[in-house]
Amino acid sequence: MITPVDISRHLQCPICKNLLTDPVSTTCGHTFCKGCLDKHISRSDSQCPLCQEPVTTKPSVNKAIEALLQEFLQTQLPNLDLFCGERDAIPCDVCDEHLTFKAVKSCLICSLSFCDEHLKPHQSMARFRGHKLVSPVEKLDQRACNTHGRPLELYCRRDERCICTLCVKTGGDVIPEQQEIQEVFAALMEALRKTGQVLLAPLEDGRRCLEKEMDEKTQQIQKDILKYKEAIESLNRTKNEEDDILFIQVKSGLCAVNVTLDAVTARPHLEVSEDGKEVRDTRASHDIPGGPQQFDLVGGVLGKPHITSGRAFWVVEVGNKVGWELGVMRDGAKRKGKVSYKPSKGYWAIVFCAQNMYRALEDPPVQLHLETRPQKLGVFVDCEEALVSFYDMEALSHIYSFTRCSFNGSIRPHFLKCGLEFNV
Repeated sequence: MITPVDISRHLQCPICKNLLTDPVSTTCGHTFCKGCLDKHISRSDSQCPLCQEPVTTKPSVNKAIEALLQEFLQTQLPNLDLFCGERDAIPCDVCDEHLTFKAVKSCLICSLSFCDEHLKPHQSMARFRGHKLVSPVEKLDQRACNTHGRPLELYCRRDERCICTLCVKTGGDVIPEQQEIQEVFAALMEALRKTGQVLLAPLEDGRRCLEKEMDEKTQQIQKDILKYKEAIESLNRTKNEEDDILFIQVKSGLCAVNVTLDAVTARPHLEVSEDGKEVRDTRASHDIPGGPQQFDLVGGVLGKPHITSGRAFWVVEVGNKVGWELGVMRDGAKRKGKVSYKPSKGYWAIVFCAQNMYRALEDPPVQLHLETRPQKLGVFVDCEEALVSFYDMEALSHIYSFTRCSFNGSIRPHFLKCGLEFNV
């Protein structure tokens, strides 16, 4: 059977008697803490403290002893948290001064603090059963009577100090310390209650104001719900009427604007009618130079008026035209050369091309699937909501909406291709 060997004494520094720290060995074979040996050599001749052999070379760290020391600490002291090394930790009064564990209990009778190991006698031996154990405390001598060595469990009002049971004198105004603590605690709780009332008073006032405000907002919401309900009923009645334009007008909450074509912006080979409602292709040469406001590579034309705020609505009759594009354009957007019709370039439009292809010119374009081919389209603009919507006026259906539009100023109706008729 193998008997465990205590090697801790072989790992102690002969000078400080503690476990080695940064162990260094001399040429004579003795090992010390580096700091201890340096101090010894600085105060005396360069000799070994044990055998007085001359220390001729600077000692270096003994790696073997250092590794052995680390392994010893890991195997023999697995839980370093049990040792008293942290701030405010109360040490065991019985442990060896070099290997001191933290106290887990203090005895008011013994005036000592004990770790788990040294507390066992108090838990098992009959003669310790009457001892008073408490959580670890410092300065135990202040918790015991200096005369009798007993715990201070009573309070003498006459002397205004804590005393033990043996200090009680006949007729003395003495109360148990526990009762005194309870009275102090009750007074403290009452003071906290009153302070709480003072601190909570503004919060209570705020809560009442908030409830009042919520009641007012609830009433306003109920009024708004009633108003919107009436508006929905009005929309439903209007939708059943034959005038589809009136339906969109009521929906947008305004009258339609009178949109006319601006001849100044039309490509040179396009001719705008005097009333500004029609445009036709004259088949003239496409090499005719245009003015600064005209489109030059595409058959485009802008409408009037400029729209800067509020809402606007107009209707475009496209009939059976084989191709068209309509929407709105940011005033100042590019109209010369190759134009990119997408929101980032200042255009919000839908397009119809051959083979019944409908698209919203987003970036990238969005394919639109319409059940019927629209003959008359409505365009609705809401500047405050940054919205452009398109409707099939005969089917009374929504086609597409551009949202979060960056108008950044005024916008204008935009039309592309020829032969369109416009009615409002």
